Amino acid sequence: MGYRSIFAAALAALVLAGCGSSSSDQPSGPRSWTLPQFLRLSGLKRSEDGLTYSLPNHPGCVARILLRSNAEVQTYKNAGDVVATNPDKSAGVRVEPGTPPSFKSAFTQALARLK
Repeated sequence: MGYRSIFAAALAALVLAGCGSSSSDQPSGPRSWTLPQFLRLSGLKRSEDGLTYSLPNHPGCVARILLRSNAEVQTYKNAGDVVATNPDKSAGVRVEPGTPPSFKSAFTQALARLK
């Protein structure tokens, strides 16, 4: 009887250890943001023509594509695009090719407010 209890406890410990940590790039679950939430929290402003978004403190940082869900972020990353994301990877922007690395940093800082 003692061996069954020890075996059950060891099995439970292994299962819990496997569930508790994840070093994956994948977000923990589906999440999405409405456009007004995304813009309000990130501070991004829509241009007059409505085609691009920029950061008021960094007017040269322009994004054409906003990623408002885990699935969108993952799709662009899988395609090889440079993507700046919030910490849980549920929101992001595609960083335009050829832009300075500082743009990705600026977008990442702005997106950190989406929690």
